[in-house]
Amino acid sequence: MTSYAMVFAGVGGQGVITASALLARAAIASGLDVRMYGSYGMAQRGGSVSAQLRVGQRVLNARVERGRADLVLSLDLVEAVRWAPFLAAGGRLIASRTLIPPSGKLVRGGDFACLAFLRGVPGATVIEAGGLSGEAGPRGENAVLLGAASAVPGFPVGAAAIEEALREEFGSRSDPVLCAFRNGSGALG
Repeated sequence: MTSYAMVFAGVGGQGVITASALLARAAIASGLDVRMYGSYGMAQRGGSVSAQLRVGQRVLNARVERGRADLVLSLDLVEAVRWAPFLAAGGRLIASRTLIPPSGKLVRGGDFACLAFLRGVPGATVIEAGGLSGEAGPRGENAVLLGAASAVPGFPVGAAAIEEALREEFGSRSDPVLCAFRNGSGALG
């Protein structure tokens, strides 16, 4: 397998780096090589946060170039629009319908403008991650996106490995997060 390139994006406080690290842990447990590059930006002020990951048998570099991402996951609509140009032909973009201030205030028309843009992106799907996160609440939205990712054909990390990483991370509090993950795995239809 050649490397599988991913971008996980959102804003500070949404758990983008944590979710990416969980995904990396699951990939390593599956015997895959992983490289991850996190960009924190103005994360403490609700600014852009992203992680670029490559997963495969032998991976040399984490960086994902424009037009090369097999998968873009976004916890925020504005960030989905920002990272859409990184999507490869035939790739998938999965975004939560969430719009976090202040980034949402920077877009004229807010979520409507972002949704209109994403409708024109081949392979893009917007899901109601907030509603699917259930008892896990807003922090469970990243588990919903990880679940949706696990359902994408060709995704290199199995659902069981991701569930195990979630159990390790959340311990006795993992049940609502696992439920959110499973809800996400059925969100793509």
